[in-house]
Amino acid sequence: MKIHVLEDRLTYDGLQLSTGFFDQHGCGEEDALIVFVGEADVPTEHMVDMEDADAGESIYSRLMAHLLIEHHAMELREAVLAQRMLVRLAAEWISARSGSSLDVQGDDLYLGDGKLSVSVATRSGRSCLLHLGVNVDGDGAPVKTSSLRDMRVSPEEFLKGLARAYASEMDSVQHAVGKVRHVS
Repeated sequence: MKIHVLEDRLTYDGLQLSTGFFDQHGCGEEDALIVFVGEADVPTEHMVDMEDADAGESIYSRLMAHLLIEHHAMELREAVLAQRMLVRLAAEWISARSGSSLDVQGDDLYLGDGKLSVSVATRSGRSCLLHLGVNVDGDGAPVKTSSLRDMRVSPEEFLKGLARAYASEMDSVQHAVGKVRHVS
């Protein structure tokens, strides 16, 4: 799995959750993970989660740590499972660095009653795509938030550490799939 770290800040508006965004960064046909820090400002018309879009919700955070993942040989159910694994890996990573106890609810992270993350998994014409955004500074968000800043966690260190942990876990899954024989 290729890992691309974007050094420049970039606003996530939902349109980055596309195969074209991965193509822009030279990811090609290999599974890839792109990380960056930037604002999140997703209007309803760019939302992929239809429940949230139908409820007229939007996503806003002054500053988030973003992970975008593209998997080519994966169905949507597997992508949702991978998304949930990613969120649990994020919780483990943050807890280990900060000593904070995070609550994982489905594909969301909470610190106390403050929402720490947004996440979605979807399917494109050629692949499955995942997004995880973790608040660095959630001021101005439409819900009560918590943030990496609250826990004194560097967003850049978090993104690089989580990207490595996720890629390693996916390599381990691939190895586990390849080492067994079929049974009748």
